[in-house]
Amino acid sequence: MFQDKALCTPADEALFFSELPSKVAKAKAICNRCPVQSKCLTFAVQENIEFGIFGGYTPSERKALINV
Repeated sequence: MFQDKALCTPADEALFFSELPSKVAKAKAICNRCPVQSKCLTFAVQENIEFGIFGGYTPSERKALINV
């Protein structure tokens, strides 16, 4: 699975599910360096995940991608 190659870890979970701008920025920075970023984003969009940062995108950013 792609998650095995992700840079995020279970210890980071709170970071990826926070709405605090500083934490969102840190989560996105991890995503931007991740080798499976696009697979993570695709997964979140296909599974209609409503919460958290996936593939470097917030839920509202993912919705905007779908509605383009």
